[in-house]
Amino acid sequence: MRHFNALTGIKWLASLLIVIIILYLATVDVTAETHLWISGSALVIVILSMTSNDRKYLHLVMLLTGAFISLRYIWWRYDNTLPWESHLDIPFALALFITEIYGITIYLMGMIVNVKQHDRAIIPIDESEPVPTVDVFIPTYNEPLHVVGPTIAAAAQLHYPGQVTVWVLDDGGTAQKLNVKDTAAAKEARQRTNALKALCEKLDVNYLTRPDNSHAKAGNINHAMKHSQGDLILILDADHVPSRDFLVNTVGQFQQQPSLGFVQTPHFFVTPNPIERNLGIENNVPAENEMFYNRILKGMDFWNASFFCGSAAVIRRTALEDVGGIATQTITEDADTALNMHAKGWDSAYINKAMIAGLSPDTFGAYVTQRSRWAQGMIQIFMLNNPVLKRGLSWPQKICYLNSTIFWFFPLFRVVYLLAPLAYLLFDLQIFVGNASDFVAYAIPHLIISILINQQLFGKTRNTLFSEFYETILSVFLFLPVLSVIVSPRKPSFTVTPKGETTDHTHFSSLTPVLVGLTAIVAAAECWGVYRYMSYPIEQGQLAIVLVFNTLNLLLAMVCLGASLEKRQRRIEPRTECETQALIQINSQQSHATLNNASLSGARLTVHGNDHDLAPGDVFELTCYVAKPKQSQQEKAHLKPYRFAMRVHEASYLADGQSVHCELVDKNSDSLRVFTDIAYGFSRRWEARRQFEEQQKKSIPHALASFCQLAFKSMTMTTTASLKPRRTHPQPAETATSADRSASTQDVRQ
Repeated sequence: MRHFNALTGIKWLASLLIVIIILYLATVDVTAETHLWISGSALVIVILSMTSNDRKYLHLVMLLTGAFISLRYIWWRYDNTLPWESHLDIPFALALFITEIYGITIYLMGMIVNVKQHDRAIIPIDESEPVPTVDVFIPTYNEPLHVVGPTIAAAAQLHYPGQVTVWVLDDGGTAQKLNVKDTAAAKEARQRTNALKALCEKLDVNYLTRPDNSHAKAGNINHAMKHSQGDLILILDADHVPSRDFLVNTVGQFQQQPSLGFVQTPHFFVTPNPIERNLGIENNVPAENEMFYNRILKGMDFWNASFFCGSAAVIRRTALEDVGGIATQTITEDADTALNMHAKGWDSAYINKAMIAGLSPDTFGAYVTQRSRWAQGMIQIFMLNNPVLKRGLSWPQKICYLNSTIFWFFPLFRVVYLLAPLAYLLFDLQIFVGNASDFVAYAIPHLIISILINQQLFGKTRNTLFSEFYETILSVFLFLPVLSVIVSPRKPSFTVTPKGETTDHTHFSSLTPVLVGLTAIVAAAECWGVYRYMSYPIEQGQLAIVLVFNTLNLLLAMVCLGASLEKRQRRIEPRTECETQALIQINSQQSHATLNNASLSGARLTVHGNDHDLAPGDVFELTCYVAKPKQSQQEKAHLKPYRFAMRVHEASYLADGQSVHCELVDKNSDSLRVFTDIAYGFSRRWEARRQFEEQQKKSIPHALASFCQLAFKSMTMTTTASLKPRRTHPQPAETATSADRSASTQDVRQ
C-alpha cells in the first residue's frame, strides 16, 4: 500500500522545479567561450564531489551537474550542427543525432536509477513464529546431468529450519519431446529422462514433467505451481547451484514484510564468460554481470523496483498467484512477472549476497544466443507491457523499468555509431557541421564529465570502455533480431542457452567473419581518413574529430575480433577453491590432507607429511565429513564420514608432503552430494571472488591504456591463430582444471 503525504508532495514539486530550471538553462544561447567557462566550472564541481568525504548531497550535485552539461551539449547539437540545407546529408546526420539523444536518455535515466544504493542487511529467520514452507523449483530442458545434477544435490542439502520440498521440473521429458518425429532425438530425450528420474530418486527429490512444452520455462513453472503447496518458491536455473545458506539468508525478509512479493539475489558465475576467457582477462577486470548485480540492482532496490531475474530468487506464492503466475507473453518472463507484481502493489527486495554458482555460456555463439533472447524479451516488454502505461507503478518504478527495457535497443544505435564516421570518411557525407573549437567547447566537456560520473557510479564493477566494447560486439549480431521483434513483437520464441559445451582446440567462431569484415572496413576508412587529413589541410578540423571516433571504433573492433577466437575449453566441470580438511588412507596407513579445490569428479589436494609416496595411477581412500541440514553442534561433532576411492592423475613433492591431482574412481549419488557440498556449499567463497573483482578497478587513464594494449594483443592473437594449421584430431574432454574464476580467490580467502 503506497502512501502520499505533504512531505512527499513537496519533494516531488522541488524535483520538478529543479528539472525545469536545468532544462531552461540548458537551452540558453551563450558564446563558445562562455560555455567553455561553464564547462570548466562544472568539471571542478564534479571532481570536488567525487573526492569529498561528505557525499550526502554532493553526490546529487554531481549528477545534476553532469545532466546539465549533457543537455547543453545535445541542445548545441540540435541548434548548431545539423545540415538542414542538404537533403542528401540530413538523413545520416539525423540518424547520428537521434542516436546521441538515445544515449543521453539512457545516461540520464541511469543517473536517476542509481541516485542511491540500497544495501539490505540479512534478516535472520524468526523461529518463534511459524516458518514458511518452501518449494524449490529447478526447471530443466536439455541440460546434461553433469550440469543439472549439482543443482539438485545442493537444493536437497539446503539448511532451513522448516519444510523444504525440491521439485525437478523436466521439460525435456514431456510427451511432446519424447515423441518427436526425429527418432534419434526422441531416443536421446528418453535416455536423459530415465537418467534424470533415477538421479531424482537417489537424491530423494520430486520429479515432475508435463504433456507438452507450451510457454517454455514460464509454462513449466506455472504447471508445477498446481502440483505444489509451499508458501514460498525458490526458483533455480538448472546450472545455478545454491550454497547451504540460501534460504536462511532470504526467508526472514518475508516474515518481516507481509507485502514482500519476492527477493532477488545475484547471479554469480564460477566460469568466465567466453569473451573474458578468449581475451584472457577474467582475472584483470570485473565480470561483465557485476555492473548489474553489484550496482544497478541496488539502485533499483532503493526505488522498490528490483526485478526478478529468472533464478536465485524466492517468490511468495500468493503474490505469484495474484498476477496469474509467471508471465507468458514475452520470452523474458522473469522481468515481465516482476513488472506485473509491482503494478499489483507487491514489494521487492534485493539482497546483494552471492549464494548461487552458475555456469556462463561456454562459447561465443552461445553467449550471443543468450543476449539475443534477453534483448528480444525486454523489447517485447516495452512494446506489449509498457511500464510507462502500466497502472499501479510509481513514477520511479516506471523510470527503472523503462531504462531496463529501452537499453536493449542499443544494437540499433551502436551500429549507427559504427557507421557514422565511415559515412564521412568514405562517402564524404556531412554527419554534422561545425568547427573544431565549438566541438572542444561542447562535446569534450560532455564526454569527460560523463566518463567521470560513470567511473564514480560503476568504477568498481566496469572499467572504462568496456561497456562500449560489450555493446559493440553484441550490436553486430543483435541488430537483425532487435529489428525483427520491433516488426513482430509476438514472434520470438524462448531459446535455451547451451551449457556444458567443450572445444578441443583453439579456433575462430563461426561468427568471426562478420567481425573480420567490420574491422577491415573501419581500418580502411582510418587509412583513407589519415591520407585526407595529410592531403587536404582545409578539412583537417572536421577530419580530426571524425578520426578520433573512428579510431575508437577501430580499437573496439580489434578487441571484438580477439573475443571471437574461441580458446580451448576441455573442462566439463569447473573446479572451485575449497580448503576442506580430509583424510587419505592406503592400506591401513592414514594421513591428513587438505582439499585445495574440487569438482564433481576430482580434486587437487595437499597430503601432509611424508608417510605416503603417491604416484600416477595409485588408488587411495579419501575420507570427507559433510554437515547435513538441521544438525545441531553436538551432532556435527559426530559427522558421518564419506569414503571414496580416488585415482592419482598427477603428483608432485612439497617441502612437507605432496600436491596430488586425483579423480573419483566411481561416481554415485553419495559422491555427487558430498563433492557438490564441498565445491559449492559455502557462499563466502563467492563473496571473496566478488571482492577480488572490485579490486580490479582501474583509473580512467590506466583503463584506457589497458584497453589499447588489449586491442593490439587481440590483433596479434588473431593473426597468429589464422596462420596456424587447423587441428584435425580432437582430444578427449577433461573433467576439470583449476583455471576458472574461483582460482584467483586463493589470495583473498578468509
